[in-house]
Amino acid sequence: MRSINELQLAHQLADTADGISLRHFSAGAVPTTIKPDGSPVTVADHEVEQAIRSLLNDARPHDTFLGEESGAYGASARRWVIDPIDGTSNFAAGDPCWSTLIAADDGGEVFTGIVSAPAMQRRWWATRASGAWTGTCLDGRLGPGEALAVTSTATLDQAMVAIWPPTSQLTPQHQAAGARVVAACAKGGSLSDWDGVCHGALLVAAGVVDVFLHLKAGPWDIAAVVPIVEEAGGRFSDLDGDRGISTGAALFTNGRVHDEVLELVRADRG
Repeated sequence: MRSINELQLAHQLADTADGISLRHFSAGAVPTTIKPDGSPVTVADHEVEQAIRSLLNDARPHDTFLGEESGAYGASARRWVIDPIDGTSNFAAGDPCWSTLIAADDGGEVFTGIVSAPAMQRRWWATRASGAWTGTCLDGRLGPGEALAVTSTATLDQAMVAIWPPTSQLTPQHQAAGARVVAACAKGGSLSDWDGVCHGALLVAAGVVDVFLHLKAGPWDIAAVVPIVEEAGGRFSDLDGDRGISTGAALFTNGRVHDEVLELVRADRG
């Protein structure tokens, strides 16, 4: 029951985030500044994150908060992990492929996740033992849920893989690992090859691709999609095969080809 309540709260947080982000997005080109890590940020990122944090302070005052822009607050094992606008470059450029990522975990195990993409008028969500779902979302009105399910592809030589970010942003080791996986698959390449996508893991959950390698990511980039992929029948791990969301990279698959991919990405570790 607790996770169901957290899912309801997460939807409320997403509704608030959507209202703020769409107000900025609809106003036209959004100015950006560059953070120390080289990534862009806008006033909308900060406003969305602050609004979510304020709502959580009221609804779950004892829970820990981790946001991409403001960092971590609190010491409880139960935590909310927030990316206020994932895809800030798209957001600032007027491209609708961006989203707000909202997750709740307990002791490091993510149990609820929502991806809300208001400019695409769509939302994805999952909580443990309740399946993974997507639906239209317009002006805060969520349409009927459509169940998500991963593919049944059994071997990597039949699989399709998506990788993010672009090669130019990857370390040489990750470039080599990604190249090995693409070479072993039937089809694949950069996530930018797919249209209308705000997160590659959602392609796995929806059965569009078999593998998504997220090779440069913070915990806020990963947390929300973990239960969505797993409740759709897939599998998540970091590149060591563990379930950590803070190692800087993530692997999402249909489950059947997961171990094959792990062998390839770890092939140059000796």
